Amino acid sequence: MQNLNPTLWRTCKMLAGTKRVQLLRQLQEQPGRSVSDLGKAVGVKRSDASQELRRIQSRGLLKSKRQGVPLVYRLEADPQVSSAAPLLKAIQTTLASRPPERDLDICTIANGLANERRIAIVRALMAAPRTRSELQTNLNVSAPACAKHLRILLNSGFAEEQNQLIHFRVPAHPLARALAKLIGPAK
Repeated sequence: MQNLNPTLWRTCKMLAGTKRVQLLRQLQEQPGRSVSDLGKAVGVKRSDASQELRRIQSRGLLKSKRQGVPLVYRLEADPQVSSAAPLLKAIQTTLASRPPERDLDICTIANGLANERRIAIVRALMAAPRTRSELQTNLNVSAPACAKHLRILLNSGFAEEQNQLIHFRVPAHPLARALAKLIGPAK
């Protein structure tokens, strides 16, 4: 398997969590909120909210600051994480332009790339459309594993199947476009 950027798939895995997306939405709508306020807003305990916020922050999408006793968070890209600024911009665009009922779209799209094997499949498909058996052989993956990953890629919109060929495609979604740019060309 190719040497892949683990940050991208791990960031996508983080974005595939519904509570984390709800926390992002809360911070989009009201920046600078405390952990307790955010936990109440999304219906989780303070400790769970704190853990989820630290996960988001570890991907470079949040900044925290003490304001007296409480720790408050705001959406801000970490300049040391190269993928953070374009992803945060795409997330903010999505949250600003779509109602909360569509937040699950973020999770579905992120889940499409939340595994290094799926990123390897996408890179192979970016180079050229492939059959399932070509993907299995080229990526040294079993038929059941390939089928599982392809099902998730098809569901997320990053792949489509036509005449037994799997093609790469970019869903018409701000987050999907930003993620596709970060994957870059096949190597």
